[in-house]
Amino acid sequence: MFTTGILADIWNVVDFGIEESLDRIQSLGAQSISLRVTSSRVSQLRAGELEAPRIFRNDGGYFFQPDKSKYSNTRIKPVVASWLKSRDPLERITESCKKRDLELRLRIDALEQPVIARRYPDSSAKTVWGDLSETMLSASNPDVVELLRATAIDLSQRCEPAGIEIAKPRSSCGAYTGEGISSGFCEGCGFRELMDLSFDESSKQSAIARDVDVEATIRWVTVSLKRVLENGASLEPFLRDLVKVTPVLEAYVNSQIADLTKLVERTAAAADCPISIVLADGIEFGLCPNVACDSLSHDRGVILETYLGGQDQFITSDDVFGSMKFPGVKMLPSSHTARQIRMSSLDEEAPEELVSKVKQFADDRVGGVIIASFGLIAPPTYETVKQAFRFASRSSH
Repeated sequence: MFTTGILADIWNVVDFGIEESLDRIQSLGAQSISLRVTSSRVSQLRAGELEAPRIFRNDGGYFFQPDKSKYSNTRIKPVVASWLKSRDPLERITESCKKRDLELRLRIDALEQPVIARRYPDSSAKTVWGDLSETMLSASNPDVVELLRATAIDLSQRCEPAGIEIAKPRSSCGAYTGEGISSGFCEGCGFRELMDLSFDESSKQSAIARDVDVEATIRWVTVSLKRVLENGASLEPFLRDLVKVTPVLEAYVNSQIADLTKLVERTAAAADCPISIVLADGIEFGLCPNVACDSLSHDRGVILETYLGGQDQFITSDDVFGSMKFPGVKMLPSSHTARQIRMSSLDEEAPEELVSKVKQFADDRVGGVIIASFGLIAPPTYETVKQAFRFASRSSH
């Protein structure tokens, strides 16, 4: 069955009024709300009538009060977002969704957690030079894995959601994908991707346990980066191409992919509800090690991000009943997929394009569509979203 949903940040639902926000979301024809309850740094310009600050800024963290007893098996503890203070609106939102028969899904950021990375530097990813990430946690760190597991247990038992969505499950130092480090020369795609590989102690030990020659990998990466830094010759090949001709690099990257996949599987196994992962548009370019979707249990969902105004990166094939085909996925049943559309570049033609794209997804029999993001969309656009959901509903029957 094709489902329609809206992505919403918990702070926007609260600041626009919990009851008013949920009424608006349901009036669009949305069957579910994907509520983001943990996040990295946030800076948003919000649209519509609003009495709270127009620009929302926060360093991120946990936007609910965690049950401390659930986190006793990890040395890394949740860091509550400063915006929350002593409040805990999640309980009220949960009850309000139940009252409306609005399906509640909770979204958590997997590894991009700057406030936790700063408080627990031993949990951070690390470049080959030994620079600690200020944004990204290590997927190989046992305490990080337990933190994610505990979060899934805490949320699934407390809220009994329809599902938990794990966003940004990627292994990265965040030097380019998170912290936006700038330079005065042309580095090339390969340079940026190698700089984003994590060589923290947990990642190295995990790779060694898989018989990876970590020292040889470090030497190769260091020499490749130095060649750019000292000679100015850019390193253009993507990581996906570099691993094809460099066995030690391939083995190390595969180890990180295995750790990421294990993190997702252990988190999913701990939750008392279904689990989906959210993958960004452009995953085919392999900007950093991502989850091996074809190694996940058969019932894991995948939400693929796409944009209006751009070509869809993920191809549907009628002969496999709308299965998604992209690197890392051998065959992903359509019933376990959804698309998330970011409404970030609307123009005069966008309303028609939104309706057409959502209808196409329904016709292709993918699992559903999620529109991002409540509180950031201009109010007139909600009518277009409503129309798109209505057409999709007709197509899916």
